[in-house]
Amino acid sequence: MKPLIEIKNLNVIYNLGKVNEFTALKNINLEIFPGEYVTFFGPSGCGKSTLLYTIAGLEFPTTGDVVVNQQNTRSLSRQQLVDYHRFTVGMVFQAYYLIPHLNILNNVMLPEIFSKTDLTQRVTKAKELMTRFGIDSLAKRRPSQLSGGQQQRVAIARALVNNPLILLADEPVGNLDSKNSEIVLKLIDDIHQKEKKTIIHVSHNPKDLQFSDRIFYMKDGQIESVVQNKRPTTQSTNSDTDALLKAYPYLDKSEIEAKLVLNQVISEYSIDTQQEMEKSIAKFIQGKISQKQLINLFDKPVEDGGFNLYSQTAHQIGQKVSQIVKNINIISQDIKTETDLDKRVKLIKSYLIEKYQLNLTYQQVQRFEELLHDRFEFKLPEARFNQKMDKSWTDGGLGLNHRTVKKICREIKLIMFNKKFKDNES
Repeated sequence: MKPLIEIKNLNVIYNLGKVNEFTALKNINLEIFPGEYVTFFGPSGCGKSTLLYTIAGLEFPTTGDVVVNQQNTRSLSRQQLVDYHRFTVGMVFQAYYLIPHLNILNNVMLPEIFSKTDLTQRVTKAKELMTRFGIDSLAKRRPSQLSGGQQQRVAIARALVNNPLILLADEPVGNLDSKNSEIVLKLIDDIHQKEKKTIIHVSHNPKDLQFSDRIFYMKDGQIESVVQNKRPTTQSTNSDTDALLKAYPYLDKSEIEAKLVLNQVISEYSIDTQQEMEKSIAKFIQGKISQKQLINLFDKPVEDGGFNLYSQTAHQIGQKVSQIVKNINIISQDIKTETDLDKRVKLIKSYLIEKYQLNLTYQQVQRFEELLHDRFEFKLPEARFNQKMDKSWTDGGLGLNHRTVKKICREIKLIMFNKKFKDNES
C-alpha cells in the first residue's frame, strides 16, 4: 500500500538568519497510510502542532517536502491550496473557531459556501452530520449558547462536511472536561472506524492515545520513536500506570514518578505549570533538592523561576509531596524484602488500614486482601479494581466512603509503580 502522506527531510525554521532564529522541526521523515489513526504526542513546545500545520498546508517547510495524496504542498498554486483545504484536509482546532454571528447550521455548512451544490442538498448534508453527532436540535442556536463539548462537535461536523480524505485534530479535547473529552474522542474514533478516514491527532495527554494505531513520540522538534499501539479491549489487563510508562518512553524513573505524585496532590493548575512542577518534584525524588528548596520553588515569583503559589499553599504542597514520597519509599522497601505475594499484600493492607484509620470488620479485611491480591497479580486491571473497591458491600465492594477509596486507589497505583522499578533494578 502506498502512503497517503510522505514527509521527507522536513525542517521548519522561524526567523531564519536572524539572532532569534528558532528551529521548530528538525529532519522529520515519516509515512502515514490511508485509513490510519495516528497521534503526534509530546510535551508543550515539542513541534507536534507545527508538524500538523505543515500537513494542513498552514505552515510551509523551510527545507524538505510534504507530499499528501501525491501533491507536494510547496508546489500548490493559490487555487490548488484552496481546493486542498476544502477536499483533502479537514481541520479541528482546540479553540473551535466557530463564527459567532452564524447559527450552528450555517457554521456547519460554511465550507460548502463556494461549491455549486444546490442549497437544499447542502442543508441536508449538514443536518445529517449534525444528527449523527447529536447536535441537530441546536441548529438555530449561536455558538455562545453551546457548551464546549457541543461546540467541538459542531467544529468536527464542519470539518467533515466536504468529506475530506484526512481529518486533522489539534488538541481537540484540550479545552474540555473529562466527560466531554471522552465523547469527542469516541466520536473521532467512530469516524475512523466506520468511514476508514485517515485521522491525525495532536495531543500532550496520554489519556488521548487509546484509539491510535500508531503514536509518534516527539521531543525538541524531532520524532524520538514510533510505537504501534494496541487498541483497548474489555479484556485488557494493562494498568493506567503501564499506559503512563508507555506514553512517556523518553522520561526516566523519577520523572514519571513525579507525574504520579503530582497527580495525587494537585490538579487545578495549567498543563505547562504542572510540567514545570513535575521537573521540580523529580529533582526532589532524585535527592537533588531538599524539601525546603522544593517549597521555596513553589513559593517564588514566576520571574525568579518559581510558581508564585501562596506561601501557605506552597508549604502544604511541599509537605504533602514529601510525605507521599517518604511513605511510598518505606512501604515499597518493606515489600521488596518479601518475595511471597501473600505477605506483600498483608503488608500493604496493614499500611493502608493504619494510614487511613479504616475501621473494618473481619469480612471487610478479607475482601480487601482478595482485591489487593488480584490487583497485584494483574488479574484486575486498574479501572476494574478501582470500580470494585468503590462498590457497596452488597455489590462486592468494601462499602467505604468514596473519597477514601479514591485516595487508597491512588496510593496503590504509586506503590505498584515504585515496586515495579525497584524490582527491575534488583
